[in-house]
Amino acid sequence: MTRMKAFATALALASPVAIAQAPTAVVSPLPQADVQPVADATPVKVAALDALAGEGIYHFSGARMVNLRISGPPQGDRHPLKETTSEAGQGAFNGNIDVAHFVRDGERRAIGEPSFAIPEVDGSVQLVYQSSSPLHLKVTMRGYDVSGLPIRNFLRTAANYTKPEAARAGEAKFPSGSVAYLSTVRFQDDVLMLPRKESFTGAANTRQMVANFSREIPYCLSYEDRTGAKPYAMMFRDANAPRGRVQLFSAKSGTNFCARASDEVLAEGSWEEATVGGTKAVVLSFGANVDPADTGVVDVEREAARIAFIEPRKGAPGVRPGKLYKAGARIADYQYRFNATAAAAIRTALGVP
Repeated sequence: MTRMKAFATALALASPVAIAQAPTAVVSPLPQADVQPVADATPVKVAALDALAGEGIYHFSGARMVNLRISGPPQGDRHPLKETTSEAGQGAFNGNIDVAHFVRDGERRAIGEPSFAIPEVDGSVQLVYQSSSPLHLKVTMRGYDVSGLPIRNFLRTAANYTKPEAARAGEAKFPSGSVAYLSTVRFQDDVLMLPRKESFTGAANTRQMVANFSREIPYCLSYEDRTGAKPYAMMFRDANAPRGRVQLFSAKSGTNFCARASDEVLAEGSWEEATVGGTKAVVLSFGANVDPADTGVVDVEREAARIAFIEPRKGAPGVRPGKLYKAGARIADYQYRFNATAAAAIRTALGVP
């Protein structure tokens, strides 16, 4: 598992766990994350709604297990859902990205669990979270017959690494009738999301956010701590306009507060004030010469995520770093979900109660 490393800014105890690109000023498209199945898995045609029927689908993370299934007769085209989990905060989807709340009309709203599934003509389902001011996710699932294949090969992380618990499965194999699913998730609308652990920028509103980090003090972006990483200190330019440039400098290490290692501009991007779902935000955009991982965007969300500084008006005040997820853009996931037969075999192999 990789980890996200953040510098502190002069006005914040920590930099955000997220920052990416703008809705109307994208310099170049982000690279696509292509999710390929484990070798020898046999494709089976399945509609997402059918996968949720009966005992539904199961998702494992260590000793934690989540089950999502249709829980009753449909109400028109809306099929009620029940999600059960062995640990609060663990859901069947979205565990591959760092999100906890979406912000609508300036208010944080917990994602919670999906209430309904609405089938689409292409075999996907629309998951509806919350009944008032709902969040909509479009989920596509590809099914694979994994009967007779080693269980350990299908215990993958969101970033496509072998999970630590896979070793416990040993040589155990899936029994006949086992099906595994790869999923793709898209937000139906543009949505601003806050991470599980929020950090504060020291700015009361978006205008102050731009002004604070346009003079002497830079803002250090979060980044993926890896070989070849380039930690950036960012400065806003054109602070009196509704949009403008950002300049990226090498971030100085070993300091309590964010600082530039030199005055050399390594890259440029753009910023723009935007209102998304009734909420103000400053959204960033960078060109192809800036690796999204050096701004806080993880591989599976490269197509969808833009770094955003979000201004909630209710609850804890102040601008918070988060992300804008673009409507219809793919969020990849290398983790498998399983039908009941496969899930029972996994529980036995891992000793999950």
